[in-house]
Amino acid sequence: MKYTQIPVDTFKNLQLNAGILLDGFNPATGVIGNLIGATTGGIQFADDPEFSDFGEDIDNCPKNMKELKKLTNHAVTMSGTFVSLTASTVKMLVGAGDVDVNNNTHIIPRNDLLDKDFEDIWWVGDYSDDNAGDNAGFIAIHLMNALNTGGFQIQSSDKAKGTFAFSFEGHYSMKAQDTVPYEIYVKAGGVSTVTVAAEAGSTTFPWTELTPSDFQSNVAVTGDEITGTLAYIEDGLSPAGPLSGSGNFLALKFGSEDWSKFTSVKVGLDPSQGTGLVEIIDDPDKNGVFKITSNEQVLKVVATDGVDTVTNVYSLAKLVLEES
Repeated sequence: MKYTQIPVDTFKNLQLNAGILLDGFNPATGVIGNLIGATTGGIQFADDPEFSDFGEDIDNCPKNMKELKKLTNHAVTMSGTFVSLTASTVKMLVGAGDVDVNNNTHIIPRNDLLDKDFEDIWWVGDYSDDNAGDNAGFIAIHLMNALNTGGFQIQSSDKAKGTFAFSFEGHYSMKAQDTVPYEIYVKAGGVSTVTVAAEAGSTTFPWTELTPSDFQSNVAVTGDEITGTLAYIEDGLSPAGPLSGSGNFLALKFGSEDWSKFTSVKVGLDPSQGTGLVEIIDDPDKNGVFKITSNEQVLKVVATDGVDTVTNVYSLAKLVLEES
C-alpha cells in the first residue's frame, strides 16, 4: 500500500526512556552535570505560546490573517514528580528560600524573590539507535532562569514512597529581553565528539615568537560559547596570509578520544577571512589560530565518520576584543 508506511530511519529518530534532570550539560561534549533527583512518571515539557490577532477589530479583516498575527509570549514549563531529594533540591522546590548558613539541613522560605532563585536546568533524554558511550545520541532541553512556581509539595503514602511534584517555569531576563527562555538540542549518535578548548600558553608556533598566553587570557569554552579576552596585536602574527595585519587572535585546541573514527574534521570561522573551513584530520597538533574581526563571527566544527556528519557552532559574542 503506497500510503501505509513509515520513514525508513524511524528507529534512528526515536526518543527513549524518561530522561534525566540536570543542573548543567555540555551539548558539545555530552558531559553531564549533577542529577537533581530521581523522578517517577517521566518529565513533561511544554511551550505554550501566546498570540494576538491585531486584525480582530478591523472591519472586513478575516480572522487569523497571518500578516497581522503576532507572537507575544512563550509560557515555558517543565514539570514532573521527584521521588528522591536532597536539601539543595528542597531549596529549588521552595523557590524563594535559603539554606541556613549555620545549618545546611535547614531551608528557610522567604517572601521575596532574589535573582539567585532563578537557575538553569536541563532535561536530557536518549535519542536514536546509538545511545551508549561517548557518542550517544540525545535530545536536550535547556530551561533558562527556571523557578518552581508550584511551591514545595510532598505527598506521602502508607507503605509507599513519598513524592514531590514540581513545575519549573522558564523566565525572560531584562539582560536578554529577546531571548526565549529555552533552547533544544537534537544530536544523533554515532559520530565521535570533537572537543574544543583554549590552546595552552606554552605552545609555540613556527611563524611567530608569541605564545597563546601573549595574545589571549581567560579563554574558556562552556557549552556553545567561547569567552575570554583577546589582546590587540600590532602587525599580526605572521607577515602574510590570514594571520597578518593588526588585530585580535584566538588559539584553540581540538581533541577527541579516538581520531581514527573520523574521516574528516574541518574547523573555521563564519564569516572567515577567506580560508573557510580547514581540514585538521591530518594535523598532528590538532590546533588552530584564528583572526577574530567581529563578535558576530562563530566557530564551526564539522565532523564526519563517513556516514553521519555533526556540525557544532560556537558563539564568540562574549569574547572581549581589546583595541589598540
